[in-house]
Amino acid sequence: MSIDRLPFQAHLEELRKRLIVCIVVFIIAFIICYLGASTIADILALPIKSALPPNTPMVFTRITEAFFVYLRIAFWAALIITMPVILYELWAFISPGLYEHEKRLIKRFLVAGIALFILGGCFGYWVIMPVVLSITLGYISQGLTAYPRIESYLLFAIKCIFTFGIAFELPFLMAFVTSTGIIEPDYFKKNRKGYYIALFCLAVFLAPTDIFSQILLFGPMALLYEIGIRLGKWILPKKGNSTPPHNYNNKK
Repeated sequence: MSIDRLPFQAHLEELRKRLIVCIVVFIIAFIICYLGASTIADILALPIKSALPPNTPMVFTRITEAFFVYLRIAFWAALIITMPVILYELWAFISPGLYEHEKRLIKRFLVAGIALFILGGCFGYWVIMPVVLSITLGYISQGLTAYPRIESYLLFAIKCIFTFGIAFELPFLMAFVTSTGIIEPDYFKKNRKGYYIALFCLAVFLAPTDIFSQILLFGPMALLYEIGIRLGKWILPKKGNSTPPHNYNNKK
């Protein structure tokens, strides 16, 4: 019985060490990001500053609001900085138990996933946010004055960047699960309506008060979904001519 426990205990010890590394790196990154939170906030505020009249300030209405907003900014920024370390530690933990073709597949998945997340975040920041703000702040030209709260805007900015970062992963993930046989090729096509409803609910979560912004957010995500369906069909015939990536009979 001790022979069976030793490998499991060794894996737990290794996992504990790798988790400690991730936590320590995150804490250091969090401290650095909190010290530079004002600079990060200024960068996130560029789209709304361009949409507002010159010298229009953002305000906070609670005593602790700005403090907790800076904490959230530092948290998310530290998480992004720490993510490569987390992925590396995860890779170092699971890679000894993988075949070579599985290692190559996961490496490509990680590289493509990180690149698509960065691309999606940039799309949300440079494209979606300015358009949404130009619509929602368009009432300023009708004689109204806007004093946006720092908390509501920065949370909107973070949600928009992260949502589109994750949304840009959608076509790749759909093609991945289709080409590897985890899901049937026609699954996403047959269940298109249900996923469209889910995507629209996500758009409502991001822009709960403006139907035009919701439609604007829903459009790119629906397009990404359709790209994922076609990408899976494009990859599938090529994948069918090769050896399946998971042949567990060879392990016996």
